Amino acid sequence: MKELIKSHAFASGNRRTAFVVVKYFLLENKGKFKIEDDPSNAKVMQGIRENHYSNDEIKEWIKNGKIKKFQR
Repeated sequence: MKELIKSHAFASGNRRTAFVVVKYFLLENKGKFKIEDDPSNAKVMQGIRENHYSNDEIKEWIKNGKIKKFQR
C-alpha cells in the first residue's frame, strides 16, 4: 500500500487505487481487511504518503481498522 501511494505524481488517485487494490488482494487471498470505506481515511492515506506512519502501524490499520490520527 505504501509504495502504491507514493509512486505516482497524482497523489489522490493513487490513494484511492492503493486502497482498492490492497482490499481486493487481501480479500481474494482470504486475508483480513478491517478498514471501513470512509472518506475520513483519505487523511490516513495522506499520512502514509508523507511517512507519518511506520510499516507496522500500516499493517495494524489494515488488520484492525485502527490507527492514530494524522496531524501535521
